[in-house]
Amino acid sequence: GDTCDAGNPFDINSTSINSTLLLLCSYPARVAMLILSASFIIFANLVIKHNQDLRKKINSQQWFLIQMLMHPVIVGGTVYMANITGNEWWGLLGLPFIFNFGAEPMDFTKLPPRVLLIFQLFAYVHHAGPLLACLSCFSIQNNSQFALANSLLYAHAWSLHTLGALDYMKVLRKQKFFWIYMVQALFSTAFWWSSLRKGLEEVTLSAVFPLLVGPIFQYGGRWGLYEYIRYCRGYPVAGDDKYDAFETRKQMGELTAFALGALLVFVEF
Repeated sequence: GDTCDAGNPFDINSTSINSTLLLLCSYPARVAMLILSASFIIFANLVIKHNQDLRKKINSQQWFLIQMLMHPVIVGGTVYMANITGNEWWGLLGLPFIFNFGAEPMDFTKLPPRVLLIFQLFAYVHHAGPLLACLSCFSIQNNSQFALANSLLYAHAWSLHTLGALDYMKVLRKQKFFWIYMVQALFSTAFWWSSLRKGLEEVTLSAVFPLLVGPIFQYGGRWGLYEYIRYCRGYPVAGDDKYDAFETRKQMGELTAFALGALLVFVEF
């Protein structure tokens, strides 16, 4: 009767494995997102990176250009549907577009291995933002106002891809839309914080922090990515060919907008 008192390591491993399997079975949408995300990352690094002709062929397809232009609608829409329905599978619908189907519109072979590693780290952290926002543990489920605010926050962030694509196609000049973009950032962020405050029964750090996880990944990844690009370019200044006034000013502008919006939660007017 005491043969198990010392603890059988095989029993422990079996229990651990069963607990892990139970956890994975409890959240099939999250497991599917992890698998599909890993698939696109592997495809990007093992196939696309070594076949630039294939990348260029995919990038030049009309459907690929359209999906780039539609990123705000697709990303914002999937976040909204996941939050309003409480169904995390919606995140899986937006995931291929978030990863650009593994065919990112740039030549990774031009980057040294160490630079590429850090570049991709920040890029994939940024990609994880809206996916995390689709999970019930990082959102206020079945709350219509927060679902709308959350979707608008990510739609705004991903509208930068639309501006960039239109600028690349010479349809417009991104630099001329800086203040429009920043006003949009201020309003979408303020609405997000306001909806967060109204949606929580009690505004405490423990209640607010899970809702910040998605935005931290979204903006932290993107801010880190561009700061790393600036570092690799030698921190160009106005007048240099590699200087991007929009992106450089956007960094502090978005951070300021987010901080001002936070006052709606932590300061009573």
